Amino acid sequence: MSFPDKDKRKKCWASRDAFWECLDKNNDDPNSCLEEKKCFENDCPNLWVQHFNRKRDYLKFKEKLQSEDPVEALKKS
Repeated sequence: MSFPDKDKRKKCWASRDAFWECLDKNNDDPNSCLEEKKCFENDCPNLWVQHFNRKRDYLKFKEKLQSEDPVEALKKS
């Protein structure tokens, strides 16, 4: 696997941002964002996709903890 050049990285990040924005608009329903997901997966290396997906999950969990009582948020997870 070769490391993506600057243009490929920018394209990957733009696709990731478009996919995440779509998920935010559609209450994290992946079926509403199939086209954006496909672009994201095609424009980014597989390991990056996995990393970004884990990062989004972590950021959503962190947001949930900050907005709720931490004990209750952990019970729901």
